[in-house]
Amino acid sequence: MLSNVVPRIGDFVGQLGAGLLVLGAAVAVGAVTDLSTAGYFGLGALVTAVTCPPAATLGVGLAAEVMAVASGWWDHRFGNGQHIAACILVAAQVAVAVYVSVSRNRRSSELQQVRAVAEVAQRALLPEVPIALHGAGFAARYLSAAKEASVGGDLYEVVATPHTIRMIIGDVRGKGLPAVRLATVVLGAFREAAVTWLDQGQVAAACARSVGREAEPEDFVTALLVDIYPDGRLSLCSAGHHPPLLVGATATTTLTCPSSPPLGLGDRFATATADWAVGDRLLLFTDGLIEARDGERAFFPLERHVDLLRDVPPDAALDRLTSALTRHVGGNLHDDLALLLVERRPTGAALAATAQAPLSAGALPATPANASAATMSE
Repeated sequence: MLSNVVPRIGDFVGQLGAGLLVLGAAVAVGAVTDLSTAGYFGLGALVTAVTCPPAATLGVGLAAEVMAVASGWWDHRFGNGQHIAACILVAAQVAVAVYVSVSRNRRSSELQQVRAVAEVAQRALLPEVPIALHGAGFAARYLSAAKEASVGGDLYEVVATPHTIRMIIGDVRGKGLPAVRLATVVLGAFREAAVTWLDQGQVAAACARSVGREAEPEDFVTALLVDIYPDGRLSLCSAGHHPPLLVGATATTTLTCPSSPPLGLGDRFATATADWAVGDRLLLFTDGLIEARDGERAFFPLERHVDLLRDVPPDAALDRLTSALTRHVGGNLHDDLALLLVERRPTGAALAATAQAPLSAGALPATPANASAATMSE
């Protein structure tokens, strides 16, 4: 909070100083020359109105009006038509400045309320992922391309079941409120299906059916589903989404699997399996990461920044990666971005003990997943 307050105080002081400086300059020029500068005194209030509150703007404006009246004595124009017109002009400038300041303050207050609502919506749509769960550590980030928004059409979620840890990351086609609405549909369907179906393909199909019911004809959602098993297996199901990155101690691997149609464009989904070792990290991301461009239209070189994901806790690793991305694009993202980083930890006994537990009450039976070996490419 302090980091946000200090710049605002600096802006206030700087703009107030600029307004007084403009007023002082106009007074000085009028005092040492034969020119009538009284009509320019109101510019100080207009400059002050850019960032200062109405009270400060009015204070500078009243000072400008007093100086405009008093200037008639040193320029020997007091009471003539030119002097009266200058005083009226300053009064008009002050009135405009106060109106601008009041309007800006009102819009700023409304914007703060909108941001507060957006933050609440983001927490409801994308709650914080668990720091640690059944032998795995997690960290997540969401960056919106809209500077005044906190949430968009990208999504992620982590759900623990008696048999596995299930994750999803996805990207809704389009932007704005329709994309947010469709993201909520996918997350709601995933949270229910994750604890209902044993088969990962069935989970994806349930999400696809929900998208099909709610989406417009041209809408779809790319998604990647990942299941983590207690024995070190990973099950992957890609619905037209980017494959995850497996970051080992010394090597980095892209885990590929058969790509099925995006959610909303198909209802049958292939799965694949892969393995990971204790200490390995799995990066799931949306295309806002690898399609981010700098001023020369060059894509963000993820492969050259993989080392940022090593040697520090997952949360700090994502901070390093997002900082590098922000520097690459010059602080201006053009697409929403979701990141989910998962680390395998040597504490999987708790999940292994629950691997034989029955499904929770009300769970539906499912056919076994038709898993195939994942293709790994360095």
